[in-house]
Amino acid sequence: MLKSKILVVDDNEDIRILVKKILDPSYLVETVSTAEECLEKAWEYKPNLIILDIMLEDASGYELCSQLKSNDDLKHTPVIFLSAKTGSNSRITGYKLGAVHYLEKPFEPEELREIVNTVLKNLKIDSQLEVVDYNDITLNIPSQEVSIRGDKIHFTSSEFKIIHLLLKNAQRVLSREKILNHIAPGNERVNDRMIDTYISSIRRKIKQSSFAIKSVYGEGYKIVTL
Repeated sequence: MLKSKILVVDDNEDIRILVKKILDPSYLVETVSTAEECLEKAWEYKPNLIILDIMLEDASGYELCSQLKSNDDLKHTPVIFLSAKTGSNSRITGYKLGAVHYLEKPFEPEELREIVNTVLKNLKIDSQLEVVDYNDITLNIPSQEVSIRGDKIHFTSSEFKIIHLLLKNAQRVLSREKILNHIAPGNERVNDRMIDTYISSIRRKIKQSSFAIKSVYGEGYKIVTL
């Protein structure tokens, strides 16, 4: 079985060594220390996942993420931010730029390992399967159909994108901004209040399932198993 390729971008050598040690030998891990090296290596290496520091010596990790996402060959490559910058504003900025996760330093090795495992597992599922089962909720990706305990339930396109995003990130809190950016990137007509409306509708539609959407005050939403 081919191992997934991971590119680690951090100007701290100790962090690069640590992350490589955590993820070896399960994955093929390459490390670089600058934004310039990252761009060159990413286009050459075509990683399945990029772990990116925010405060690099030669550029902001935020700017680097935007550059990566603007490239057709790399725009779908998931990015995990790994940073000493704390607080919801930093996380929200990261999610707005398309990051799939934001992990603050210092971090637990096992947490990083599990996040990477989950991201790459979901990536593999999405690329290989058109129909994905999450316990008693089944999603048909091409047709955007949802079945709960075998019964088809009508979801709008935006609701489908939200439930898919939540299920792929089960137990993890997703900010309103991340959800908003996922369903309508750059669309200023969609706002936080509309996200709340979508969530309320989805909650009603999944009542018969083994899942529930929980509100996390000041942070966003997460889907949990009952």
